[in-house]
Amino acid sequence: MIGLIEGFLGNQADCKKSRMPAVFDRWQSITGFILACFILCHMVFTSTILIGKDAFNAVVGFAEAKFLFGETTWWITNVVAAVIFVVFIAHAFLAMRKFPANFRQLIMFKGHKDRMKHCDTTLWWFQFITGFALFFTASGHLVNIIFGGHITADHSAANFKTLEIFYFALLLFMVVHAGVGMYRLYVKWISIEGANKQEMSAKRNKAKTIIFAIFGVLALIALIADFVWVSL
Repeated sequence: MIGLIEGFLGNQADCKKSRMPAVFDRWQSITGFILACFILCHMVFTSTILIGKDAFNAVVGFAEAKFLFGETTWWITNVVAAVIFVVFIAHAFLAMRKFPANFRQLIMFKGHKDRMKHCDTTLWWFQFITGFALFFTASGHLVNIIFGGHITADHSAANFKTLEIFYFALLLFMVVHAGVGMYRLYVKWISIEGANKQEMSAKRNKAKTIIFAIFGVLALIALIADFVWVSL
């Protein structure tokens, strides 16, 4: 409990600077990186429906170790989803430290963003909004996977048909949040030093373009795949 309080206040009981905010920040980055990589893999996985039902079912069978046991072990998917859900909740808890604590702080930040018109500040705003939305949408999706039993193309198609708007929104929230998050991780943990401000800005913009291009292309493919899912 003391460590938790230190993490929020930034000071130890003896008024010295606490290391807990840095520790929490590191774990927020680690959990965010894990989730962003999972989202990339997830978009590739669901997009295999573009090749056909057999391709999707084959990928599911491989993920569920059919090559080892001779039949799909559906509970592997449930366990993986449960682990991702734990990482997701941990990441959400750590990220909430930086959310506006009340309506006044929210309005202050929005005014600050509107006046500055700074790209990275605006990106954080979108990350905040999509993160809040994901807390509900992604949680619902993961819980459904954990308790949903065996995954097949027909079962997934039925889910898409029933909740198509939900899945379209979930894709949008995931891509925006993870894309901005990966860019911010790069800026935070990888050196962007240069001989001058222009060189540093060029490195940052290059990283932003590459990361957003990767997420954008995969999101477009996943969006097309979503329409295929609905058509099935």
